Amino acid sequence: MDRATCSKFRLEEVKLSTAEGCHRPLRLTVESTGGQHNYLCAGRNDCIIDKIRRKNCPACRFRKCLQAGMNLEARKNKKLIKMKVHRPPGSSEPISNMPVPVIPRCMPQLVPTMLSVLKAIEPEIIYSGYDSTLPDTSSRLMTTLNRLGGQQVISAVKWAKSLPGFRNLHLDDQMTLLQCSWLFLMSFSLGWRSYEQCNGSMLCFAPDLVINKERMKLPFMNDQCEQMLKICNEFVRLQVSYDEYLCMKVLLLLSTVPKDGLKSQAVFDEIRMTYIKELGKAIVKREENASQNWQRFYQLTKLLDSMQEMVEGLLQICFYTFVNKTLSVEFPEMLAEIITNQIPKFKDGSVKPLLFHQK
Repeated sequence: MDRATCSKFRLEEVKLSTAEGCHRPLRLTVESTGGQHNYLCAGRNDCIIDKIRRKNCPACRFRKCLQAGMNLEARKNKKLIKMKVHRPPGSSEPISNMPVPVIPRCMPQLVPTMLSVLKAIEPEIIYSGYDSTLPDTSSRLMTTLNRLGGQQVISAVKWAKSLPGFRNLHLDDQMTLLQCSWLFLMSFSLGWRSYEQCNGSMLCFAPDLVINKERMKLPFMNDQCEQMLKICNEFVRLQVSYDEYLCMKVLLLLSTVPKDGLKSQAVFDEIRMTYIKELGKAIVKREENASQNWQRFYQLTKLLDSMQEMVEGLLQICFYTFVNKTLSVEFPEMLAEIITNQIPKFKDGSVKPLLFHQK
């Protein structure tokens, strides 16, 4: 398996190294579920994978191989060896009476389902390093959130590079999509964590940083927290499943594009349609009634559309805190460059949302 690298918004390389000691792609076994692989980690999905311990946890090894660039779409064309039946010398027995070797007509597909891939490449949990023993201040909280956001963006780049089909896009298109969608991905993931861990009552940015009602009352915290809570409330209202969430997050990555189009527009359209269909499969897996499927699809795509307005409000707050130096809020270098690049694009309207429903 080759070493894969990905560009981090023209700033630096994020190297996705093959798991140490992993001399071949993780061997996939064909299960009775039609090729679906549901590896489960007995720990916290953060097992050490090296030459000695690579066999200890198939789940973490599988995820690490995918993050290192293992391509599950590429199938090796195996040639079947044709077994020729020869008549033994001096034998008068007709060839039709000779035993014929049994060759299977079809070979099993060693390709896991799309949803199992999405589960395997989900980013690992990131800790903020926030010191809760010190008094809370708006600037300290917001600076910590920005640093956490910078780490999550790097994680999102690795995740996107592992998505089936994403590498087929022109490199400029990959960077454009990530630059336009980073806050969509961050806020949507935050909404899921908050919904899953505390039913949307608080904002779970990280295991060591939860914004409760008291922290939301701090200056400049209330407005942005209200926007984020709206996303959590939608998760609660719709009782979004994990499979649905995974598909919707990919669609948010593909939800904002330049008005002039992308360099590989046809490839992008095909990839987006693939993940729309995957969302449909996730809904069918949950619902039994066909009419309920359509209603569910309508509700979830309306939520995706509403993310545009919610994130627009968050971007305005983000831009304000970025340019207002009196707030003493620090931004990591990578996040600062993304925002600097993003502000003029949103102001001059050079990007457009891809909506499922007309307003």
